[in-house]
Amino acid sequence: MQRVDIIAKDGALIPTVFHEVDNAKKKGIVIICHGFGEHSGGYSAVAETMWKGGYACAVFDQRGHGTPPKNAKKFRGIIPRYQCFVDDVMSVAGRVREIAPDVPTALYGHSMGGNIALNTILQGDAELSEIFRCAVIEVPWLGLYKPATPFTAFLIRVMNIVAPNHTVSTKVNHDEISTEEEKSAGHRDDPLNHSTISMRMLTGIVKACGYALDNAKNLSVPTFLAYADNDTIVSNEAIIEFAKKAGDIVTIKEYESNHAIHNDKSSEKFFHDVIKFLDEHCTTVS
Repeated sequence: MQRVDIIAKDGALIPTVFHEVDNAKKKGIVIICHGFGEHSGGYSAVAETMWKGGYACAVFDQRGHGTPPKNAKKFRGIIPRYQCFVDDVMSVAGRVREIAPDVPTALYGHSMGGNIALNTILQGDAELSEIFRCAVIEVPWLGLYKPATPFTAFLIRVMNIVAPNHTVSTKVNHDEISTEEEKSAGHRDDPLNHSTISMRMLTGIVKACGYALDNAKNLSVPTFLAYADNDTIVSNEAIIEFAKKAGDIVTIKEYESNHAIHNDKSSEKFFHDVIKFLDEHCTTVS
């Protein structure tokens, strides 16, 4: 495991963890976009499981997540703009390609990270498929299980104009993350996890939900799309709608799980399916 700071497009530092990226035995490299309120360290077990299947991983802290920089007055849930999420994915992908230019790369995103991963792919040009051979998208935030009321949505839009860095708590119920008590407690007790979101971040994600659904038909990268039968955080209806609009390029599967399939009772089956999908789409041709 190697920790590095990658320079973002706007000059910010992207704290990144490389798991076996320099290992010559890897089949491919998976770039992981974590979910809202999480951080790169929370995906060490995912990286270990991926490596058992032969895949190295690069996991990075999204803007407004992870360890706050020194002297940061306000950090959690704060972003300059949504596009920084997408730009950071591409910056990490660029660094990975510098290290291993001939090794195929895949993109993995969970929840908010799934939103960002999909928007990264959908914003890309024809050459994007040369960067990402495929994508694994787990319970993407394309809509919420309990959508905001019209009045609340209006207030959020107004606050984004007058006070974009104003933050609120999402009041995460950690029992909704996993059915396994030990896993949900671990998520709750992790000091780097948080539930703080700014008006700018929330507004940007909501707009990105609409963009992804409106442009799903343009998806150009083979995508494994997973959703959970007991998810009470994101909208399964929106996920299924995306898959229908995208067509045959998407492989969609449902798992018996709460929001974090990778950290719940169906995780073994989920990773079996993921590794199989990666083996079909993201391996070096010998």
